[in-house]
Order: sequence, then structure tokens, then C-alpha cells
Amino acid sequence: MSHVITHIIEHGGAVKEFHIARQDGAAVAGWLPGAHIVLHFASRDGRTFENHYSLIGMAPAATAHHRYRIAVQREEHGNGGSRCLHDEIATGSAVGLSGPFNSFPPDLVQRSPAARVLLIAGGIGITPLLSMAHALNARSLPFELHYLARNAGRLALMDQLRGMPHATLHVHLSQQAGRADLAQLLGGYGAGDSCYACGPGLLMQGLAQAGARLGWPAGALHVESFGARAQQQDTMLTVELSLSHITVQVAPGTPILDALIAAGVFVSYDCQRGECGNCYTPVLHGQPVHRDICLTPAMRAEGMCTCVSWAAAPGRLVLEL
Repeated sequence: MSHVITHIIEHGGAVKEFHIARQDGAAVAGWLPGAHIVLHFASRDGRTFENHYSLIGMAPAATAHHRYRIAVQREEHGNGGSRCLHDEIATGSAVGLSGPFNSFPPDLVQRSPAARVLLIAGGIGITPLLSMAHALNARSLPFELHYLARNAGRLALMDQLRGMPHATLHVHLSQQAGRADLAQLLGGYGAGDSCYACGPGLLMQGLAQAGARLGWPAGALHVESFGARAQQQDTMLTVELSLSHITVQVAPGTPILDALIAAGVFVSYDCQRGECGNCYTPVLHGQPVHRDICLTPAMRAEGMCTCVSWAAAPGRLVLEL
């Protein structure tokens, strides 16, 4: 293991902040707002994890930087990684680390001060947006941050969001006010406007669809969802359903499964991590990019797991659904 946990801080909303440094004390690699790392660690019973976590705080300048910070929300029904970090990983624990990586564009702080910048977070999706907020605020660029959560107990890192003079912060709690009106939240597109969003897949899919209806160009609306980190080569995907006779547009970072559910299509599923095969669907046309860990080569030749897999260019699939 090449890195070590140096500090752990308790936050509200079942969130812990972990500070990670190199074991040899050398500086860690630099990163830009919105970046994430892949953390490699193991539980006491021998299970291994390779989980993606967004880097929080202020992205480093040219000076040496000696630690990464991540915030992890404990999830009772996930793959067990967050429970392991919360319950077993302690200060001094050795971990492996890959990255940093970034699927958000690098031009966030190059926007004109007259253009509108929206940051939209769903739950713990606040983590990649927090570094963006710090970067915009440090450069005196005004922005709106919309934080959507089920209830106040699911709001994470609020102490780090307050006190930014260039931020307009809006909090929407669905248990009190119902689901947010995403079209109203986005508003019409103006030249130079940009939106960066992270949250659950269904929320991100709804946001992408609302943006398309309102005339937001694909290059201005950047979304990333939990459990389906967009690979650098992923592009917008068109999925045609041969039995339902509908076509679904899927944004990079949104699971195909979530897009199908949002479109009202019944799909059997369970793990949503490419581990169980319940969402296996026959592919009639197109070239899947397989990211599951459960299908045999014969099954991959005929179909795909829609919860994690994607499609090769030109980004079109015909599924037997």
C-alpha cells in the first residue's frame, strides 16, 4: 500500500472526512476541481474494495501539496466499502490509491463573470462540487449552488459551504417540499452559461432531459452520477428499445438502467454494480463496452448489464426491451 490515512474527521449526515498522504512523505499529485481518486483498501474479513471518491477542499496551486481529502457517507446498502471505511479504517491505516482522475471539463474558472454558473448537488453528490465552489469563490466568480437532499440529516459538509461571499446557496429538502422542479431550477440557457451536477442517476438523468428541453447545449451541462463514473471516452448514448418502440438518450455518467427506468421501462435489477446479472439485457445491434464482473464471455456476446456498461462509438445500442 502506497498511502496512509493521516486524519479522520466526523461530520453530520453519517459522513466522515479522511485525509490521505503518501507513506514516504512526498507531495501528492496535483488535481483540478471536480477530480476524484480510486481508493484501494481491504476489510478485516479479506474483502477488497476499489471505490471512487471525489476530492474535497481547495484544489492545490503550483505549490507542493501533501494530502488528499475525501468525504465518505456511510451507506448501509452499498457494496460495503463505506461501512468498512467508517468502521474499520483508522488513522495510520495503509491504503492504495490511483489517480487523480477528472471527468468534468477543466475550464470551470475560465468562465466570463457575466455568464451564469450553476452547481447542482444531490445528497453526497456535493463532494465534487465543493472543490468547484471553492475555486469559483477564490476567483470572485459568482455562482448558484442548489443542494437537493431528502431531509436535513442528509445534508453533508454544510459548514464548508457557508461563508462563501460569491455563492448563492439554495437548499431543497424533498420530504418537506416534494421533488424539485428541475426545469425551473435550470432555467433557460444564456450564452456562456454552464451547469455542473452530481447526484443519484435518476436525478442526473432528469436534469439532462430538462436541459435538453430548455435548449441547453450538451457542452454546457455536465453531469456525473453515483456508481457510474463516466470514462473519458464515453459520449452521449442513444438506446433504442425494439419491443417498447421508444428511444432513450443517455448522458455520460448516467447508468443506462437509470435512464430506462426514468423513461418508464420495466427492467429487472438488483445490485446496480455489475455484480449480480439481474439487469442483463439482450443486445440486438451495437457494440457494448462491458464493465460488469459477473457475465460469462458467451453472455457478453449476446447482451450486457445495463447498470454499469456502455457502448463504443458511435454510441448507439438496440436492446431487446
